[in-house]
Amino acid sequence: MSKRYIDFLIVPEGNSKSYKFKLTYFATWLIAGIAGAILIFAIAFSVVHGELVYRVFAGKSLVQENERLKRYNARVVELEKELKEYKNFVNKVASLAGVKYEGGESKQLAYLPEKTEPEDKEITSQTEDMMDQGVSPNGEGLIKASLNPIKANLDSLKHFPTGVPVDGWVTKGFSPNDPQLRGGHPGVDFAAKIGTKVKATADGKVVTAGWDDFYGNVVMIDHGNGYVTYYGHNLKVLVKVGDTVHRGDVIALSGSSGRSSAPHLHYEIKKNGMAIDPKDFLNQR
Repeated sequence: MSKRYIDFLIVPEGNSKSYKFKLTYFATWLIAGIAGAILIFAIAFSVVHGELVYRVFAGKSLVQENERLKRYNARVVELEKELKEYKNFVNKVASLAGVKYEGGESKQLAYLPEKTEPEDKEITSQTEDMMDQGVSPNGEGLIKASLNPIKANLDSLKHFPTGVPVDGWVTKGFSPNDPQLRGGHPGVDFAAKIGTKVKATADGKVVTAGWDDFYGNVVMIDHGNGYVTYYGHNLKVLVKVGDTVHRGDVIALSGSSGRSSAPHLHYEIKKNGMAIDPKDFLNQR
């Protein structure tokens, strides 16, 4: 059986010489098959390579997006913290302004509740009446002379400044005289909304009740035992010089007068003319 051939003629563009050759059917189909396989391989390689390239770029994009989300999440956490602090601050400001605020929970820090004097005056009064009658608190008959030291001790305690003068929380503490502190801070400051009742912390006599360029509307009470208490930056003074006051008596309404940047009460204790730290006196009866 004779072989069958296929003639091929290649004619270049222009006047170039043409080329003519022939291949057997088998060789032609073999070459066509090889060319087809190469083409299919090339297409498959392109698809797979393109997918790999896409995944690489997609992976890098996901990593970048993940980092961006991490930064965003950290910022959200920070903003939530700032928002909580802001709500607490607004609650404090609303409390000082006497406004009811429904914007969130708030914890009042270092809050010192107003101390009351339950039964102190009543007990003292009853004890004094019994002393006047020559009878001790347990009912036994005693002469007045034997009770004089007890009565003197009770009177002394009434003139000893204890407790907090206003319903509020401490915002600035005592600091001794120091050139770096520009004279220090001779008392403690209580944040309190304007118009809060200011009370005497011990029995004594009012020696100053009026305006001072630094303390604003100030009350000073001499307790007769070397102790003098100061109540500064008030809105209004409710006593006058020479008045006798007792522990718990309302002597002023808090404010922001004098050298003050916000509503508060400046409370100061002096012993024999020297300022002392009121901290140790605030929680005692």
